[in-house]
Amino acid sequence: MLKNIILFLLISCAVKSYSQTILGKVIDGVSGEPIPFVSLMIVGTQTTSITNENGDFLIKATSLPVKLKFSHVSYLNGETEVKTISDNLVVKLNQAAINLSEVTIDPYRGKKLLKSAFEKAAKYKADNHYLKAFYRQLISVNNNPTKIHEIFYDIKWNVTKTTGWIAKQTRYAESKNQPEFDLSNQSYFTFSSSGYLTQPNSGTFVTEKTLDKYNIEIERYIEQPDQDVAVITCIIKKGGKNQFYSNSTFYVGTEDFKIYRVENNILNLPMDLDAGASFKYPPIVKTIATFKSGSAEVNVLESISTKMYLSVNTTNRMRSNDLSAIVSSLLSVYQEDNTLKDESFQSVRRDTKDKNVVESIKYNADFWRNNPIVKQTSLEDKFSKLMEGQNAFGTMINP
Repeated sequence: MLKNIILFLLISCAVKSYSQTILGKVIDGVSGEPIPFVSLMIVGTQTTSITNENGDFLIKATSLPVKLKFSHVSYLNGETEVKTISDNLVVKLNQAAINLSEVTIDPYRGKKLLKSAFEKAAKYKADNHYLKAFYRQLISVNNNPTKIHEIFYDIKWNVTKTTGWIAKQTRYAESKNQPEFDLSNQSYFTFSSSGYLTQPNSGTFVTEKTLDKYNIEIERYIEQPDQDVAVITCIIKKGGKNQFYSNSTFYVGTEDFKIYRVENNILNLPMDLDAGASFKYPPIVKTIATFKSGSAEVNVLESISTKMYLSVNTTNRMRSNDLSAIVSSLLSVYQEDNTLKDESFQSVRRDTKDKNVVESIKYNADFWRNNPIVKQTSLEDKFSKLMEGQNAFGTMINP
């Protein structure tokens, strides 16, 4: 009996200590502004997370105390020890020093660094990495959120893009009180933009073969303790009027030639709209992809954020409406797991309909309730609570 009591107490303690959820916010040490897409990890473990667009983070520890390490390519690394659970932990990071004195020494150095980075990445383009990720897409029309869907994925990724996916858990909701608009395959664009060795079938992007088509300059150097990181801007010399192209910024290590971050501004991107809808102006698309540094020769995807700014004219029942829409998405990786390599992945295809993927899996309310991976911005949180209050989440649209 005594053994059973001791065993019960041990199990109870283990269960109690298993779920220590740490919530907080990362801000600039001087301005106090939130810092999005900051990497954090529990030191001595493989547990990682990333801040959302508001700088908010959530990470789970099996026990306390733990030491958290924070990193961002534009900031000095920071560490803090967490001894007790808190839902308002504030972490301040100091900006890394900016070195402008070397920028004009070699006007061709930016091009040389990019070329070296592309050549290095190309050696490993056949190497797959298997990741667990969470995806959220929010559509806002005329400044009002209208649709949200969220998917937990297992994905297969290499330095070119995400090449395969498996949806594991999904949910979806929409408001019927807003104008009708949909973009059916945003995940295809997110997956296709998640690498840094771009291989577009059309259009003009920054690749090793297109470097001569761009004006390439080093904007600044970020002085990190182990090496400087060059911030390299690439502006196309002549953009086609009816051809889509990207102006890009790369963050490249000057010693290891690894790519840490890629920002794209994409113009004239072709998109599929529902029948009766057309663009008033060409869409503008912005992406920010971050890549986690480690012992591997190339950096692995950490997050990819996309925002599409759309001006659309729709005709419905003989009525014409002008809509201003923003389609935003964030794919964030929370675990690398090479045991997933034996799974059967779906190929990334343009004709995949995100809503069909969501509705192919039975909605599991218990899975989503207080899920620690699901971090939201204030806008997303407000809309999600509204939809939950109306029992709108599931695999059916809000009635």
